[in-house]
Amino acid sequence: MKNNYLLLCISLVIFLALSGCGKSKILQEDTTSDQNIHIDNHVEESSDNRTNKSEASEEKSEAESIQDEIAKVEEKSCEYENADWGSMGQQEMNQLTAQWYQLWDDELNSLWSRLSDELDSETKAKVLDEQRAWIKRKEENVKGAGAAAFGGSLQPQLENSTAEEMTRARAYILAGYLADARNESFTIPSEIQESIDMADLSLNDVFEKFEGQWIFDEDRGACVGIERTETCAYGVEGSNWTVWVTGGDIISDLDVYGYTGNNIIFKIPHDGYDVFYELSFNMANSINFAYGTSMDAMEEVIVCD
Repeated sequence: MKNNYLLLCISLVIFLALSGCGKSKILQEDTTSDQNIHIDNHVEESSDNRTNKSEASEEKSEAESIQDEIAKVEEKSCEYENADWGSMGQQEMNQLTAQWYQLWDDELNSLWSRLSDELDSETKAKVLDEQRAWIKRKEENVKGAGAAAFGGSLQPQLENSTAEEMTRARAYILAGYLADARNESFTIPSEIQESIDMADLSLNDVFEKFEGQWIFDEDRGACVGIERTETCAYGVEGSNWTVWVTGGDIISDLDVYGYTGNNIIFKIPHDGYDVFYELSFNMANSINFAYGTSMDAMEEVIVCD
């Protein structure tokens, strides 16, 4: 069972490192690094930061359309994508993915600053709510991505790459809002739209991928169930999704610590320490349900066929 889980982690690492501009990132283990990405909330900033970003935004707004502006950032992003990843050590890849993320983070901040100035109050309140919800999704996705190499030298790259992909996707959304506010035309090419959709899945979207009863012991009829709480016999009050194991634990979306498009991690306090669970897909196109007392020690695995 442990071997299946390790194979799954390797597949997940490779999947998360791929993107659509050109050459794939080649993942390597080289030197260790404790570098961690930071999560900006893009909502409340100091007056000095707002002034600096406002000045930069004015320069951008006078020089080019939003369409042209985002195209230039995308061009720079593809330069990162097409870097010679195969010749790099792990620390260098960690640093470069952090810079790649920063490219889109800077653009997102710039767009947000201009939106804050140019949107009417009703629309601004709506977009602000969206932004806060997106920040929560981003934090959970970054944690979920890093879990595949928790504590290892690869963790920063996985986290940075996920942060970059999600921030890029959100930048395109905000760019569209700003273009609308200025009565400018703004289109997203179909290939970019596809990658954007994949980069920003909601938790509900991911639970839907796992939904069902997955058998792990046919003789006993034992299974792992992932069901909508409203139709689940073991539904957890106040939740939208409930996960249960025959004769075992019951958890829910209220316990989610992080997730990606292919795994969901749960964290539950238990007698002074935390217990972690992870749902993920395995090579048989079924699921694994792992658990343990730390992110890097989920060695008990239920493998569903």
